Amino acid sequence: MTADRNSISSLIEKRRELARLIETLEQQLDQHWADLAHIDGALRLLGKELDPETLRPKSRYRRSPSFGRNELSRLVLGILRIAADEPIGIEEIARWVTAAKGFVAADAGLRAAIRQRLRAIITRLHKQGVIEGTSGGRGSKWKLTSGA
Repeated sequence: MTADRNSISSLIEKRRELARLIETLEQQLDQHWADLAHIDGALRLLGKELDPETLRPKSRYRRSPSFGRNELSRLVLGILRIAADEPIGIEEIARWVTAAKGFVAADAGLRAAIRQRLRAIITRLHKQGVIEGTSGGRGSKWKLTSGA
């Protein structure tokens, strides 16, 4: 019987903790909604033709299970170092990454996901001044800057 009472007591305590957590989160959520309403009001005043309801929420970053932390960025920089002064495109970088990681080259879905991540990494590296583009548009080719 004491085991049942201990179990019940533990469950009651856990329920009380969760109920308090939910109350706290609901209060925080209410505050966030109020903050959002104030920002929307300011946007409507400053941007007369802007409708804040049409703005999408910021997406959440999800790390790829195929790559470790900063692994893809390091691979890209390594590939560009190997290529030296010869600019290379995203497709070629994706092929190098696929080979380096031992992925199946025929997997179109995986190649598309790698290209999408490569675009984000190349954009970041370009903004940081680490790499430079040699042409614009889809056929862009990239190489390390002289200082990198």
